[in-house]
Amino acid sequence: MSKIAAFITSIALMASVVLSGVLLPGAATAQSEDPPWKWTAEQMRERIGRVRAGRDLTPESWPGGNRVAVSLSFDVDTEPVWISFVGQETPSYMSRGEYGARAGFRRVMELLDEQKIPATFFVPAATFMLHENVAEALKSRPQHEVGFHSFIHENPLKLDPAEERAVYEKAIAYVTEAVGRRPVGFRSAAWDLSESTVAIVRDLGFLYDSSLMADDSPYQLIAGGEETPLVELPVEWILDDWPYFQLAWSANLHGLRNPDDVYAIWKSEFDEAYREGTTFVLTMHPQVIGHRHRMAMLRRLVAYMQSREGVWFATHEAIVRHVIAEDAKNKP
Repeated sequence: MSKIAAFITSIALMASVVLSGVLLPGAATAQSEDPPWKWTAEQMRERIGRVRAGRDLTPESWPGGNRVAVSLSFDVDTEPVWISFVGQETPSYMSRGEYGARAGFRRVMELLDEQKIPATFFVPAATFMLHENVAEALKSRPQHEVGFHSFIHENPLKLDPAEERAVYEKAIAYVTEAVGRRPVGFRSAAWDLSESTVAIVRDLGFLYDSSLMADDSPYQLIAGGEETPLVELPVEWILDDWPYFQLAWSANLHGLRNPDDVYAIWKSEFDEAYREGTTFVLTMHPQVIGHRHRMAMLRRLVAYMQSREGVWFATHEAIVRHVIAEDAKNKP
């Protein structure tokens, strides 16, 4: 998924607002306020503290006495990522998305089947509409988790609260019907949240979010200065295949790195997670990681992690449920 593109889109949108003089909701208030260098400590805490990290929820131990929790996640964005974030529907862009549902998805499933590794798939509802094979494969493999990942890879920052809620409700209904189980995990298509997202996600009954980056291990999500029941299973750009490998025609988006370089980074991150006894969460996309030489790198990484003692391969949901259970034991 192009979370970088989301950032660029947001900047472009802000520029268009300024140039046209047409204000988005809240823009008038923002323009009338003091610039950041004049904020008081109270103003700074209010602005920055809308969504923050709460308590560290890293458990004292992982199931089976394992030392580290490893979770492979795959965002099966296919065509929607190009439609919603890049604004392209040409055959070339659509074929790049289709690759993710064909060759890329097939190779990912082959690896997981061979190694008997459970994984988490975050899938836009539109992907299921376009590719029945994806729905059928995940429906027939209940060991894998299917998480929420938008309707058509829309950016929540561009939706008003009512639109955001309605779109999510529509997407949840379709995903639940497609795979026969309701998603409990939420991952924003933009790796960002609107001012309404946390409240909507809570109201819709999600167990956790996986869109933010305040830590390397699970933590409690704080919204509006108050504790929420949501667990954050954080993501990180250095553990995402998109910026390393996905080519886009922009100077800061040339992603054609040698897989050996990425292997070295990811292996080092895993080694440190192992040393700390925390979590190692990868975000990958079948249309990106699914190319042959990159899958060879992923196989090599999986084999290395399997060679270490005390490695628990689990879905995001399994990790979060364990974290919640262990945290409950420690409460007075």
